[in-house]
Amino acid sequence: MAQGSDGLLIAALKTSPACVDAHNRDAEQASNIVSEFHEQSVPEMAAQALDRLYGSLYASYSHFSLSDTAQPVPHTWIGYRHGEVVGVLLFRLRVDQVLVLTEMFCLEQAVADAFSRAVFARFREVKTIHFNAISLSGPLTGWPLQHYAFSENYVISLPQSVDQYLASIGKSTRKTLRSYGNRLRRDFPDFSWDVRAVGEMRAHELRSLIRQLHRFKRDSMAARGKRAEISRRETARLLILARHAGLIGIARIGERICGGSLACRIGDNYVMLLSAADPALASYRLGILCCFWSVCDCIRAGGRECHLLWGRYKYKTQLLGEPRSLLRLTIYRSHLRMALSPLLVISMSMAAIRYRVRNWLLPYLTGQSSVLSRCFSRVTALRRYVQTRVEYGHRSL
Repeated sequence: MAQGSDGLLIAALKTSPACVDAHNRDAEQASNIVSEFHEQSVPEMAAQALDRLYGSLYASYSHFSLSDTAQPVPHTWIGYRHGEVVGVLLFRLRVDQVLVLTEMFCLEQAVADAFSRAVFARFREVKTIHFNAISLSGPLTGWPLQHYAFSENYVISLPQSVDQYLASIGKSTRKTLRSYGNRLRRDFPDFSWDVRAVGEMRAHELRSLIRQLHRFKRDSMAARGKRAEISRRETARLLILARHAGLIGIARIGERICGGSLACRIGDNYVMLLSAADPALASYRLGILCCFWSVCDCIRAGGRECHLLWGRYKYKTQLLGEPRSLLRLTIYRSHLRMALSPLLVISMSMAAIRYRVRNWLLPYLTGQSSVLSRCFSRVTALRRYVQTRVEYGHRSL
């Protein structure tokens, strides 16, 4: 196998003895997995297993059922090892391709091998299997394939206590969180942070709060010269997803909402669906404070991981978010089938090159744009100052 750090991977025609030994071990593990198909059906136990196995919003059936209402029910593959479910994948057939619909989870070698063997054996017309937005626990062997990284999901591994989490954060970040939090409470004695279970809130109250947070997010991005597209459909989806297993944190100054966050529990993990603060309070770093407090709430609720999703923002790494590469992966039935699919091979190769160039240029472009951002920020600083004094009765900046 030949693999780049974050780009294209193509199976070689010849493998080393070490790779053969590794493949034999993986094949032995995969051979212990018994495959079961449910065509155009998603059993209830499979929907529940998706949450337990992957703990990912975009791998959950609840999210899929809300996002794919216009399409027919997908097929389901279930993998059992010694009677225990070890893998569940939703997929559709498109002519001679299998499109896996389960996304943003870690694909293990044994599960990938067992699924591929089962699909190619059952559906003789299928030539390729396509995964989108997945992570890999290690190199995949035994199949001719290509993959490239196109995005990342920032994930915080949550300790057992808030004290442990705070101690693991960098010294500079701890100082920032403490100093800005103290300053915020000193200047606004009636500031409060309240966490509630979403299911305990009235529908109209929750809807109003989500819309307010969306406005904060839109205004904050506009202050940085960016635009946020937020639809009513997206708002409704957030409300449904969080209704039965969500935590919402609300920042208030007096009775006025000035920030908040919404996290949804999937299995043992939490997914940060929304976190925003009034840009008029940007000088207090209320945005990162809201996210930090929300992560602490997830720890107290017993979460194992907190997913901050995509978007390269500094605060995510400051709060110990580790980027997990999201890959597009294509597995071919055979080396001959790969050789007979030159357009697909070339398109995957070009996409890999494009994203690698983008990742190489991104730090440079970010540095260039930061100069313009600072100028833009200075222009809006006075407006924020005046807005803060008027809206929150601010006593001193």
